Amino acid sequence: MPYFPRRTGIATLSAVTCLLVAACTGDAPPTAAPRATAPPTTTATPTTTGSGHDDAWPESVLSLLEVDDEPRTEGYDRDEWGRWSDDDRDCLNTRHEVLMTEDISGSPFLRDDGCLVTGGRWLAAFTGTVVDDPRDLDIDHFVPLANAHRSGGWRWDRDTKRRYFNDQEDPRHLIAVTASANRSKGDRGPEAWPPPDESYFCTYADTWMDVKVRWGLTVTSAEMAALRQMLVDCEADPHPWTIELPVIDLGDPIDLGDPINLGDPIDLGATEDGS
Repeated sequence: MPYFPRRTGIATLSAVTCLLVAACTGDAPPTAAPRATAPPTTTATPTTTGSGHDDAWPESVLSLLEVDDEPRTEGYDRDEWGRWSDDDRDCLNTRHEVLMTEDISGSPFLRDDGCLVTGGRWLAAFTGTVVDDPRDLDIDHFVPLANAHRSGGWRWDRDTKRRYFNDQEDPRHLIAVTASANRSKGDRGPEAWPPPDESYFCTYADTWMDVKVRWGLTVTSAEMAALRQMLVDCEADPHPWTIELPVIDLGDPIDLGDPINLGDPIDLGATEDGS
């Protein structure tokens, strides 16, 4: 099963983040997977474990990846994936929800109406840079939209694409990174763009695998080789606390059958006033 870290006060960044706070513990992230065209079918009940150590890792996750060296390169339409939403209607959209979650100051500043993060402190993944101005940060889809499209997302309907765009069920799906790092990465995978902070390699490769497995996305042979290379010096799963989530099965649309014939309308007769 793929592994997902427990949600912490600073969300899930590299192991460097853990040095900036007293401990990397907290409540487990929600276990419900995004709904697809049909209700997802799961084969396992989410369970938590007290240690991230797994003798079979990373092969236990790598073995779940499907290799496809002929990804779908045409048909990507950015507009089909939507924009930041406010699903819980608290006036903070997904971007600002992520900024609130990953703030390491403990007291991020909000605009007077409480609907926009204006200040705080963040440890940006990929570079390990400490950032105080949220305007210097992008919220990155760990597996970029165009990459997701090429590796299986082209099959999804628009609603599934928009769930992917705003997914916060796995707190590593969307992360705060410097704008320059996000633009440098673009839609490239680990075979073409390794993060500048090499100490982040284990977390980067592990997260990339988990997102791809969870959403049923494929990898290329070059991508698989790059993941293995990044993981070669990793002693164990990089997250000290883990939660196993069921793999999302997007399934086929539900067949509700033919409409039921309810017969002719019932004649209730005249009312008391004769009408």
